[in-house]
Amino acid sequence: MGKKIVSALVAGCLATGLVFNQPVFAEIVKTSVIPKPPTEIDGDLSKAKFPLDKAIEKAKEVFAIGSDYEGFKSGFNSYDGRAEWHLNWNRETEPRGNISVRIDAITGEIIGMDRWQDMPPGQRYSGLPKYSYEEAGKLAREWAQKIMPNYFSQTRLVPNQEQQFFGYGDRGPAEYYYNFARVVNGVTFPEHNIYVRVNGDTGELMGINLNWDNKLNFPSAAGKISAAQAEKVFGENVELVYFRPPGPKATPVKLVYRVKMGAGLLIDALTGKVIDDHEYYYYERGGMGGDMAMEKPVKQDLTPAEQAEVDKLKNLLSAEKALEQVKKVIHIPSDLKQSESRLSYDYQYPEQKQWNFYWSSEKESSYQSISASVDAVTGELVSFNKWQKGYEESAGKQPRFTKEQAQKAAEDFIKKQQSRRFAEIKPDHSWGDNYSAKGIPGIYRFSYVRLVNNIPFGNNGFDVEVNAYTGEVTGYRMAWWNLNFPKPAALLDKEKAVSAFLADGGLALDYIRIYREKNDSRVSLVYRLKDRPSYMIDAQTGKYLNWNGEPIPPRKTDTFTDIAGHPAENDIKQLARANIVKSVDGKFYPDRNITKLEALEMLVASRGWYMEPPYRMLQDGKEQAEQRKRLINAALSLGIIAADETKDLDKELTRLEMARLMINTLDYDGAARIAGIYTLKTKDANLIPQDMKGYAALSLGLGLQSDNKGFYAPHEKVTRGFAAMSVVRMLKVQK
Repeated sequence: MGKKIVSALVAGCLATGLVFNQPVFAEIVKTSVIPKPPTEIDGDLSKAKFPLDKAIEKAKEVFAIGSDYEGFKSGFNSYDGRAEWHLNWNRETEPRGNISVRIDAITGEIIGMDRWQDMPPGQRYSGLPKYSYEEAGKLAREWAQKIMPNYFSQTRLVPNQEQQFFGYGDRGPAEYYYNFARVVNGVTFPEHNIYVRVNGDTGELMGINLNWDNKLNFPSAAGKISAAQAEKVFGENVELVYFRPPGPKATPVKLVYRVKMGAGLLIDALTGKVIDDHEYYYYERGGMGGDMAMEKPVKQDLTPAEQAEVDKLKNLLSAEKALEQVKKVIHIPSDLKQSESRLSYDYQYPEQKQWNFYWSSEKESSYQSISASVDAVTGELVSFNKWQKGYEESAGKQPRFTKEQAQKAAEDFIKKQQSRRFAEIKPDHSWGDNYSAKGIPGIYRFSYVRLVNNIPFGNNGFDVEVNAYTGEVTGYRMAWWNLNFPKPAALLDKEKAVSAFLADGGLALDYIRIYREKNDSRVSLVYRLKDRPSYMIDAQTGKYLNWNGEPIPPRKTDTFTDIAGHPAENDIKQLARANIVKSVDGKFYPDRNITKLEALEMLVASRGWYMEPPYRMLQDGKEQAEQRKRLINAALSLGIIAADETKDLDKELTRLEMARLMINTLDYDGAARIAGIYTLKTKDANLIPQDMKGYAALSLGLGLQSDNKGFYAPHEKVTRGFAAMSVVRMLKVQK
């Protein structure tokens, strides 16, 4: 792929906003989406105390909407005691554009604006935007203060927001995003915010939207427990467990410390108790986290060829024998028709082959279905689900079995199937579901976790569902694998594990709204763990692990402690904000000579292909080698280096070598190689080879580098700080 094409593709990705940050739990920023022009009235116009003509005048005045927007439509919407005017202007002539504005039809307040427009003919953007994130942030504050003063005074900017990076080359307009979260009683309520978009090239306001509800009640923070008390409760919810990612039998089991409920661990700041709502649990055994009767465990079907091969194995039960085992345990009504007989394997543990069967009735009025799976070697029941249409509502019955009675039924069922294994489990969690009109659960669900060396192994255990109307077990799943478990030796103390989770900020105090049954959505004051790369650490090394059990690279930062007062300080900060340079130890090392690989990191990132740096980021040799390979391939694709230049990447760069790489990054290498058109007037021009004079001349002419008292010094080594200065200058070159 040619360099120009690659550059255009990268610019296109940036222009269309494909580079975004992932939101964290309960801090979801509502992105601004331009609504379709309203075409009809949707609501009660009598609620509109602020008339349409006044709304139009206000929007045009605040957002300077001129007569060039010739198309206009309006709409009205009332809901939940609110009323809004929706105003929409279109410009069909070049450059085309659209502005949509929402105005509170009762108070006359502006509550939203989104703007879209084509770039004017001949307009081009490349390199770094005119405004930095901080500079545009001042404009965002001014706009929010002007348009929504009553709300803005009750917000604070959410810190450390990652921004897009803008590579050199043609691109669309750069946009910055600012999330001003609501603050009540000095505590953040992330669900409510003012969300602002600013064009980083022009400083123009592109969008502002209010997400707010003045009718919510917030509990006082006066009686809250201290952060130290909350941390003690948090520590009680860190546990040592065995963990194994999905994979073949050889996939190792690890001992890890994990946070119970993960990101969903919420500590009530007024009572000091964990908020025990089942929706905050995550379920490891699959197929039991929701309605068991409607969900089947995720399995990978064998192909006909694979199944034929497996059938040859003498230790597998035939489908007929497996079906006999099912019918010994589960009653299958005679009016149900079998429609499935399938051999599959558990995707988390492929060694376990399973026969799967499915029955359903043909009567729509009394429809019911049953699914069941058995181990294809042992004939043990692996899972079953039973569902019957409308049995809960029959004869107007109410649930009559208590949680205790339902739990006994669940445990009796497990004992009947697996008496030996019942002694190797403990209750994990339980909850009610499908609540009746009187608020009584129609279904109880119970989860039991396997114990190995008296340590939980969350991947294995039992999940059982009991019908609270009939007391019948209607769902069951067992996961129990034949694995080797490491002995619990050389482990971190639990206190050290808790400290590792609480490092870098500890617990945050927030208001959040928890949604419960029957639209109950009270606001709660909670302590919760601030965003973490994971909620699981290796119990021996203390390193964060991902869900494949692999170490997670250290968190990056764009704040450096060793650049204050350095000539390159501002340039380094600008590259950091643009996601072109990062650090994990808080240092940039500006006076250290730059290596070729480090220069490629900056230059590849400056083209919009940001990658994790392979040095100081990844300590594992294999991961480092893979990242290094990806970086080299990116540099080759962008034409920064040629195929014969992938060696000696750890050597320190000279000024002339740095100049060549920058000119290649700019796609000016073709011009640099034209012989006989460049004249170098430096006192040491004779030290520069003839085929490199074009690179040196262009670097000086474009301002990427400067001479020193008439000397170019082609063989002088380049420090990381001065390399950063040169990259910033390169990003300011206009094509």
